[in-house]
Amino acid sequence: MDDFEKLTDDLHYGEAIAAVNRLIHKLDLTPREKAGLEADIGHLHGVLQKLENEVVHIAVFGMVGRGKSSLLNALVGQPIFQTGPLHGVTRQAESVHWQPQKLNDAEQIHRATLPSGQQLGQSAASVELIDTPGIDEIDGSQRQAIAHKIAHQADLILFVIAGDLTQLEYTALSELRQAGKPILLVFNKVDQYTASDRAQILSTLREKRLTDWMPASNIVTAAAAPLVSQAVPEPNGQISTQVKRGAADVGALKLRILEILQREGKALVALNTLLYADEINQQVVARKLDLRDRAADDTIWKTVITKSIAVALNPLTVIDLLSGAAIDVALIVTLARVYGLEMTQTGAAQLLQKLRSPWVG
Repeated sequence: MDDFEKLTDDLHYGEAIAAVNRLIHKLDLTPREKAGLEADIGHLHGVLQKLENEVVHIAVFGMVGRGKSSLLNALVGQPIFQTGPLHGVTRQAESVHWQPQKLNDAEQIHRATLPSGQQLGQSAASVELIDTPGIDEIDGSQRQAIAHKIAHQADLILFVIAGDLTQLEYTALSELRQAGKPILLVFNKVDQYTASDRAQILSTLREKRLTDWMPASNIVTAAAAPLVSQAVPEPNGQISTQVKRGAADVGALKLRILEILQREGKALVALNTLLYADEINQQVVARKLDLRDRAADDTIWKTVITKSIAVALNPLTVIDLLSGAAIDVALIVTLARVYGLEMTQTGAAQLLQKLRSPWVG
């Protein structure tokens, strides 16, 4: 059964690659249109590259001060993402490659808590972690646009909180749900709560706030940069207390990500990438039509000027009619080419004749 499911996933994945290839080859763009749509075409090729390389995008969202960057650093095991005491350290989206299969000794404890018989295999997918600016920062409209774009590109979303949900977080989470992507709610900084307070917050999240939103297993705890108090003897014989950063605890989150990647990693990438590719394709088609409409308007305006000059230069009415008809035929042929339609001069003349024939009611 496992082999059959893998074969099915591979088949659907191959179909997704073929579908994006078809989208790219059916764009039907002129050289001028390609020059005006380079960014969109680049996005489509990026989508295809993502599929071919089996890349899973995991994006992290949350308010300022919730420890998003620290959480990603803890997952990666290196200080890749910038952190600091000032709010708004992350000013734009940043990303890094991640190998989630590597578990340290502490994380092996979390593996032992999995339900009986459940095993985690090796995910073949490449994972890219994406950090984003805080959803509550100044100049939020631009960052909301970034968040919207990344949410639609991402295959899995991590929404980081540091306690019970605020109204802003609840609203932002509602908006992210509209992207239709799986979401993990990460309750970070749990080291700052007593065991009873932590349990109360988790109970509120699972049983009241998000009962109909997500399964309880998608709400996980983490301590990305825990504060640890340490007794330090002073020269005068007294004991002082120093607070320093302890070892990160993100094992539960890492294992939940691994579970999702193993169970539906390829399916996630295939479906999400197809949806995103279709969205880009619709934008390309709309912009292509807009460019062609502009080109058509320009052609019509030039034709009007040409006909006006022809009428002014020709004193004979018969010549005016003949030259006007020739110009109209040329206009129809040109407009057909603008919109990618086949049209001969004979066909254009016949169409012009029909357009000029009296209306029969």
